[in-house]
Amino acid sequence: MIVVVFQPYTLKAFLDLPISLLHNQEISGYDLEDKHLKRLSVQILDCENTSLCISVIEQWLLSQIADVLTLKTEYNIKRITAVMKRLFIMPATSVTELASIACLSKKQFERLFNELVGANPKEYARIVRFQKSLKLLQHDSEDVNQAQLAYQCGYADQSHFIREFKQFSGYTPLSLRNVCKPYSDLFNDPT
Repeated sequence: MIVVVFQPYTLKAFLDLPISLLHNQEISGYDLEDKHLKRLSVQILDCENTSLCISVIEQWLLSQIADVLTLKTEYNIKRITAVMKRLFIMPATSVTELASIACLSKKQFERLFNELVGANPKEYARIVRFQKSLKLLQHDSEDVNQAQLAYQCGYADQSHFIREFKQFSGYTPLSLRNVCKPYSDLFNDPT
């Protein structure tokens, strides 16, 4: 199986639709009814080996980005990239500060973020905090200090951490370990 993983803010460069329409949904490429994607899927199915398949996908991605990427889009992606780097380091960064990093007013920033990422900045920051806690749980020993973990991930306090963790996963941080090994999709390299 070959999987293409996009950063949350880069999919807009490949699809000519509002990314917010895809928010919280698992969508097949076939569901997008894009003739270019359908043609790509036929080419992939006809590939005889993995190397050829990867080459076909890379060529398609490069051709798509060349057609869609304007100077403005490229600049906006750079803005959001800077914001994402900050969020990954400090998930508790305020929206006002993130807007400042992007050199935009708060309203402009929220609109651009939603357009490129498909979620509002606060909601995405919650996801980053949760994913960061999964990463730390994934790599830490069994006896985790939940208050310290909450602090490292940018939560206001331990109860806020546990409440939000349960909201996203259905489990408290410690009970999740009894069900499965925590894993962060956001902070782990898929290769």
